[in-house]
Amino acid sequence: MNQLRARLQDASRARLPMILAVYILCQPLIDVLTGLGAEAGQSITVGVIVRSLVIVLAFLYAVFISDFPGKRRWMIYTGALVGYLVLFMGYMFTVGGLSLCVGNVREVVKTFFTPFVLIFLWSVYRQYGYLVTCETIAWAGALYASVIPIAHLTGTGFVSYTSSGYGERGWFYAANEVGCIIAITAPFTIWYCLEVLPTVTKKTWWKGLLAAWAMLAVAISATSLGTKIVFAFTLFYCLAVLVWQVVRLVKERSRANAVKAAAAAVLVLFFLVVTPDSPFLRYLFEVYITNLPRPPEATVEVWEEAIAHACQNTWLYDLIKSNETFADIDQIFSRRFISASPAVQVYTESGVLGKLLGIGYATAPSYSREMYFMVELDPLAILLRHGVAGFLLYYAPYIVFVIWSIVQFFQRPLQRLDSLGFCTALYCSLAGFAISVLAGHALVSPAVATFVLVVGMQLWHQTQEQNKLPNPQKA
Repeated sequence: MNQLRARLQDASRARLPMILAVYILCQPLIDVLTGLGAEAGQSITVGVIVRSLVIVLAFLYAVFISDFPGKRRWMIYTGALVGYLVLFMGYMFTVGGLSLCVGNVREVVKTFFTPFVLIFLWSVYRQYGYLVTCETIAWAGALYASVIPIAHLTGTGFVSYTSSGYGERGWFYAANEVGCIIAITAPFTIWYCLEVLPTVTKKTWWKGLLAAWAMLAVAISATSLGTKIVFAFTLFYCLAVLVWQVVRLVKERSRANAVKAAAAAVLVLFFLVVTPDSPFLRYLFEVYITNLPRPPEATVEVWEEAIAHACQNTWLYDLIKSNETFADIDQIFSRRFISASPAVQVYTESGVLGKLLGIGYATAPSYSREMYFMVELDPLAILLRHGVAGFLLYYAPYIVFVIWSIVQFFQRPLQRLDSLGFCTALYCSLAGFAISVLAGHALVSPAVATFVLVVGMQLWHQTQEQNKLPNPQKA
């Protein structure tokens, strides 16, 4: 048994870097095939199959094959996750029997993809010193961004918001999810392209062409999807990079810095040129702002009958209807609180075990209403679906990591700001957290969570590497 484990570790040391890189680069293909399958009416898509297999293999590797410093602590965390899931399913069995347990399996696997894959990535990092490279993240972001303009040019893409006909999501299944992925990966794509452009020669002209296409594809995708998140985070990063590169050029006049500053300026200019006639701006002014303010009742009336009925007589929906401030907040969040009101009602009506372990994803006969509708905001979704225990195991460590990242930045601000790579990793990590809190689809969606994890690992690694250097603030 020990010999088999040793052979598997040797094979992992040689092949895991390539396997992980290929897996990350295949994410756009997996999501395209998932989108095409969903549009064709497939109940089990490529994404479900591949990512379910990944979580199983990740668990088996981390528990039985890996050997790294601090493994005991991580195995305690793994045991706590497994123990919680056993208790959760046991509680679901007492509430609704075997059928309720089965009804929860798919969403539980999707949600807990994140912590189990994190444990796997950490074990690989600590044992072999390997993590998904910035270059790999950048190329994956470029591939995601490229799908949308290609689908537009061929006239084969899907509409983001079918109710209004605005936005283009390429061949992907959900505009929100792909928008989150592009928002998190596009800064790496832009940063990497800026690093490549000054190195282009007559013989490597094709690198410049690819870099230019990737940057333009990012801008086109951000303005075409129609979602506010991807537009805001991508444009802000482009503006911040332009400022950073101009400051760097003033400090150190060189050809490389001049090329980077010029490329950043062209990107921002292109972004601003395509925005006025973009699907995003048309959706923003003709649909979103036009309906401000819109009474909660008017919103619910156009929803499907099942969710409209489930929202009625819930304390959260009644609060939003009766309080103008809460109604405005809910509208800013695109009515995410109203749509969550059935699950909130069931959770508040549950007993001690329900509040501790969660109410799950499927409706039980004992629940007062249907509550399977999506709860989009990640922290709220995890609290309702998995209770206080699940929230503390799952989301609290994420909050601690974000706070740690911010504290680390302010301990060495000048040193951090001097590295555009570090700033990019920090920006993307904070963007992922903001998306999780304000829009959702970050941690509970395996496709998005994959990039939240690899970007967070990059931030951790770069922070630790900088911390080994003398602190300029203490010099």
